[in-house]
Amino acid sequence: VFVKATRRGQVQKIVREHYLRDDIAWEPDGGWADGPCIIIDTNVALHQIDFLDGASASGAIKNVILLQTVLEEVKHRNVSVYNRLKTMVQTVGRRFHVFSNEHHADTYIKGLGGESANDRNDRAIRTAARWYSGQLEPREVVLVTNDADCRRKAAEEALACHTVHAFVQERCPELRDLLAAA
Repeated sequence: VFVKATRRGQVQKIVREHYLRDDIAWEPDGGWADGPCIIIDTNVALHQIDFLDGASASGAIKNVILLQTVLEEVKHRNVSVYNRLKTMVQTVGRRFHVFSNEHHADTYIKGLGGESANDRNDRAIRTAARWYSGQLEPREVVLVTNDADCRRKAAEEALACHTVHAFVQERCPELRDLLAAA
């Protein structure tokens, strides 16, 4: 709750409420395919969109979890990439699942004082990855990010985390040519 002065000089009370739920769908309608669940961060979505498109079309990657945090940041930074991601989510057989982590009671986090928006979003992505790891145990959940600081913090939190290049080298080396340069 905060108070704001209008152009006319009147005082207006602004209330922002954030409703959290615990009944938000976190599994795809058709269930999970074989293989690990992959959570990508914003930079992977922005810079490796050709790889994501090609690898999901060929079936090389499945069970990609797109967090609301990532989608909102992608939409803010590059609408054409956002539209490609939406198309991948809507295409049957691609195995992309959107999770509303910003509205789920167990995955929503508030920004800390002095924390940048990027650091808060990275922390939200790691929080969702940790939550999914607990929900899907013993299935492997892998956070894919090229951010060195995010990978370091993920390792401290005992989360499986790889760069996109390391992930591709390990899981589907035949698709290396689809990767954008590091």
